[in-house]
Amino acid sequence: MEKNFELFLTQLYESVEHPDLFEDALTTASDMLGTSGVHLYTYDAAKPEERLNYVARIDTAFELEYTTDYFPHDYRIERVHKSPYGQVITDAEITTEHGLKTNPVHQLLPKYEVYDLMGTNLTKGDNFGWFGVSSLRAGDGFTPLQRKMFERMIPHASRALHYRQRVKSLEMKLSLQDRVAAELPFGLIVFSQHTISSINPEALEILEHGFLKLKKAGLACADRKHNRKLAEAHVSALHGGLPLLKLTDERSGITYLIQMFNPKPQAAGGAVEAAQYLAVKIMMTGTTEQADRAVLENMADAFRLSKAETNVICAVLSNQSLQAYSKSRSVRLDTVRKQLRSALYKMNINSQKQLFQLYEVFRSFSR
Repeated sequence: MEKNFELFLTQLYESVEHPDLFEDALTTASDMLGTSGVHLYTYDAAKPEERLNYVARIDTAFELEYTTDYFPHDYRIERVHKSPYGQVITDAEITTEHGLKTNPVHQLLPKYEVYDLMGTNLTKGDNFGWFGVSSLRAGDGFTPLQRKMFERMIPHASRALHYRQRVKSLEMKLSLQDRVAAELPFGLIVFSQHTISSINPEALEILEHGFLKLKKAGLACADRKHNRKLAEAHVSALHGGLPLLKLTDERSGITYLIQMFNPKPQAAGGAVEAAQYLAVKIMMTGTTEQADRAVLENMADAFRLSKAETNVICAVLSNQSLQAYSKSRSVRLDTVRKQLRSALYKMNINSQKQLFQLYEVFRSFSR
């Protein structure tokens, strides 16, 4: 029995990172308890997308029907809420004679072969939480040994459920941040505690031009005058300022609009303290015209570039982002990036900065 309990714990805690294992853990629990269905569940009506529902030996359709049609009207929920957290409760403590006769939830349970219940309140905050088991048949009830074993499982089920809730919430937030960042029409970099917290694809493209460089704590520039302005703006932003810089790369004619701000300001005693976060927003405005097609044709001939590779090189040299170019051509962004990598490989260079330098060489010979 102890070996089975250790197996249950192993499966349960591994499920926090690999939720597909929850069914195995709950099946092990069902075998140990000699019960049928096992249900581990948390739900907040205000955040239905974050609900967690793990079952063993219960039809998965049960949770959807229950949450959609019965949860808001289940009178037992309030009685579960009032029971002490983690304490074993049974049907006798959460069911009333009136409810048995009038509440439709009691018609739902037998439909899914859910009979006598033993469970516990795992509610935290607005998330209703439940860990419960069903007897094999109606009227079986539970023995003292089953109750004791279930009590041993409760603290571990509670930890696993709420650890998983935190992990899922974090995963959803990160996923949302990634989607939003990928769709922004400007570069966005967030620094935290002298490390790069996040950077979107548009920012990576802008950095490829080589004018701006990435440091652990912020941006830098090879031009000393511009670099001093960046450093001053960095300090200003961390102390509550909202600096906006306009830096022009004389080589390429590209102007960079840079705004820095503290997304999580900290205040104490009325004074703004230095923050631990720095967000940098970057936009490029090109003062140069469309790349010279005659120069591009010479480059394409010299390096045997395909038409697709030449077009993407033209877009980059014309200061058009790969994202905008892919949309204008109705071509996947991954495909455009592969075309650019292929072109750079053929030209024996490895960055957009070197591409601009090579273009200038060809343009000088074309004059």
